Amino acid sequence: MKKIILIIIVAVVMLQGCVEKSEDYVDGDIQTTNQEGTENEMNDTSDQKDPIDNKTEVSDMEENKTMKETEKATQVPTSTPTPTPELVMPLTVNDTGKVLIQTVSTSTAYPYTSYIITSVNGESIVLDPTSMPDTDLVDINPAGIFITHGHPDHNDRIFLQAYDCPTVKYEKADIQLNDFHVYTILSSHNNDTIIPENFNVMIVLEVDGLRIAHMGDIGQTFLTEEQLKELGEIDIAFMQFENSYSSMSLKNKKGFQLIEQLNPKIVIPTHYTDNTLPVLEEKYGPITEFENKLAIATEDLPEKNLTVYRILNNYKYK
Repeated sequence: MKKIILIIIVAVVMLQGCVEKSEDYVDGDIQTTNQEGTENEMNDTSDQKDPIDNKTEVSDMEENKTMKETEKATQVPTSTPTPTPELVMPLTVNDTGKVLIQTVSTSTAYPYTSYIITSVNGESIVLDPTSMPDTDLVDINPAGIFITHGHPDHNDRIFLQAYDCPTVKYEKADIQLNDFHVYTILSSHNNDTIIPENFNVMIVLEVDGLRIAHMGDIGQTFLTEEQLKELGEIDIAFMQFENSYSSMSLKNKKGFQLIEQLNPKIVIPTHYTDNTLPVLEEKYGPITEFENKLAIATEDLPEKNLTVYRILNNYKYK
């Protein structure tokens, strides 16, 4: 019995020893593995940047991006400057050596009723001013202003107030300036009854050998013998052909009858429409056009009477 007990004790002791050795082996194996893993992790992270460094780099990039966006937002956009329009004004100096005739009005409805006439020596007068350019744009400085009648398309009151010079407003007059002799002739605006109190005149001026007439808004069907005598030989005539306020139309042909009575060398139309031009060409031949101005002397007058000249009004005041 004692032998059996002794054998069991020895067997238990031996079995316990084996188990401890086995645990030691496993623990050592695990420990070795953990050490190798730690070394590998250290090796792997040795090639990586410090997370703090990464965060700093990203922060710098974001800051640079923000600065560029801010600069872009605050930058004043560069726009192409609007070119200053090239103004085209009436001439205030006559260096042509001839008489200078210019359109002048800023009106688009009535661009051909107002004219500046300038002598060879540079003295100017204005006929029937309407919607005139401001004096700070162009200083015409006329030696005289002459008006055929009081309608606003022939009479610019603001312009009249701007100059202290002789002014004749739709009345009988005879004035001698330095280079001009100017006189007026009574006429009628609507019919053949001429009444001084109706305040309607024709203007005749003599300058440097030329005789020029502004017929205003004459509405007569014919010129009287007295009028024709006062008018005399006319080289250049400003004449209307269509104007309802004068009961003048292409149908009744009053304008053509009057101008043929006067029979000037040159006809310059004032009140008219596009329908007038072909009729003028059919009656009197080709129309010669001039841009804003006409420089002319006695030797430039055409041989043929009733030659139509058209002075365009293409000024640019703004």
